[in-house]
Amino acid sequence: MKIIKIGGTALSNLSNVIDFANTINTSNLPILLVISAFGKISSSLKNINFDSNFTKNSSPFRFFRENSSLLTDSECVEFFTYLDKVEEILTKRAKGITISGEFPLKVMDEILSFGELVSSYFVHSQLNSLQIDNEFVDARALIKTDSNYGNAQLELDESIAYIQKQKFSSNVIVTQGFIASDSSDNTTTMGFESSNLSATVFANALGSSEIEIVTKVNQIFSSDPEQNKKARAVSKIPYSSASTLANNGFKMLFPGMIDLAEKKNIRIVYRGINSNGVSIISNEPLFDCPVVLVTGFGFIVSPIISTNAIRIIENFDSKIVEFSFVRSNNTLTIKSSELELNELHDYVIALF
Repeated sequence: MKIIKIGGTALSNLSNVIDFANTINTSNLPILLVISAFGKISSSLKNINFDSNFTKNSSPFRFFRENSSLLTDSECVEFFTYLDKVEEILTKRAKGITISGEFPLKVMDEILSFGELVSSYFVHSQLNSLQIDNEFVDARALIKTDSNYGNAQLELDESIAYIQKQKFSSNVIVTQGFIASDSSDNTTTMGFESSNLSATVFANALGSSEIEIVTKVNQIFSSDPEQNKKARAVSKIPYSSASTLANNGFKMLFPGMIDLAEKKNIRIVYRGINSNGVSIISNEPLFDCPVVLVTGFGFIVSPIISTNAIRIIENFDSKIVEFSFVRSNNTLTIKSSELELNELHDYVIALF
């Protein structure tokens, strides 16, 4: 089964939502879609002012009301019946928080889960409107975690067992990333950006050889392309370097997902929603360009060969306090408070 995870920012406008649904119509089946909350819905849910009156006009889900023309009349009825139930629960939670003055993480997890649930149900309804047979599956019934609300830890073996027992009735499955449940079936979340981890768990359980991650940006870049015009697309990253980047805060990767993919040799393919270019994370040791990542102590440059690491150290010697190079993951670590990101990045990229 092919696993496709699409980020919420990639579905932040109507055109992208339409294009994505149409690509499913021409894709090889079967497919499992892991959907993140559209646009900034998660942020809106996290920052709702519960002291004010919550109305449908102020709903974080108004995007769907404004774009209901994508759905057939019958699917509109189904979708808004679902959304009305969600908004009813959200309103009750808001009133409870206002009365008690308390906002436990357990309640926040439930509230945040609505972003993924409503967004994925909209995709389900849209595919139905396009006459693409599909099945909506609540990930909370399949992905299991501990009860550390707000940052729950995955229970991998249990999750795989639940997924493998699930009998899917369609060749297109629509589910969610980020959300899960604990042993008492309370809703949990695994941390922002954890939808990639969800996709990796599904791939692991279903014997998939590849995960396709669709993002707003075109591939993985050596630096943020919106802040540095010299940023280069990175086409290949070995598992070892990707794991190092993920564990040091690289936003496009989630800690744990790389190690899990590596164990089953699952390729992770990143592509932009409107781009043909891809970045591939795999067991292939070759790479074409490193990522330059800012850390709390300085920078990480990975993957990079030792000779280029030496050139970087020699060039910026006066600004570097400490450095280390680890050959096993082709990573250069630099401790510095004087080096600037663009200064380091542009020199590094010029070596390739």
